[in-house]
Amino acid sequence: MPVDIEIVEDLSAQTPSDKGYLKVRRLRLRTRGADGAASEVYRYDAVDRAALDAVVVLMWAARDGAPRDPLVCVRKQLRPPLLLRRERELVVPDASNELELWELPAGLIEAHERGEEGVLECARRETEEETGFALPRGDFARLGVPVYLSPGMCAEKIHLVKVRVPDPTLAVEAKGDGVVEAGSTVAWWPLSECLARADDGTIEDAKTELALRRLRAELERGA
Repeated sequence: MPVDIEIVEDLSAQTPSDKGYLKVRRLRLRTRGADGAASEVYRYDAVDRAALDAVVVLMWAARDGAPRDPLVCVRKQLRPPLLLRRERELVVPDASNELELWELPAGLIEAHERGEEGVLECARRETEEETGFALPRGDFARLGVPVYLSPGMCAEKIHLVKVRVPDPTLAVEAKGDGVVEAGSTVAWWPLSECLARADDGTIEDAKTELALRRLRAELERGA
């Protein structure tokens, strides 16, 4: 179903950049080289937030006769910042004005979820909130090392986690988290189909594609 967003009021000019969910840190920096030489002072803006890091959860379920092509859980979710692309003269115009993206379940790591066990607990919590599957924390495991998504703007690090779902039909209704997640579509696609949709642009989310390709590599290695 087509989705649109209405900007009711833009408070950007009235709100200090260090207030709200995201904070813009406006910095003056000086770089020093290995030889001790200092650069000139320069300005640099960075985005910060209280919960800086996040998890991405690749939920998969085995398929009979297809050990290297399991089903993968994906979600189609509203992403309001995509609205801003409509206001810009883009270098390469978008073929569509989609405001929803197909992604893997993901969420922010809260302050009390520190350390290795905290990351896995966050993955367990977000899985239940976003998909309705209540799975034991012990079933969750790392899917490779964490990565930065956009280090030129934000120090956010993404922790990729995997979990095997015994039966994809046993989910209860997901709670979601506010208006943005309300009505999100959850689907199960074969891994090969997910990768094909990443190649053709149906899946445009970078962290999702990275996790999918890491799972494929693990399966090919027989992990």
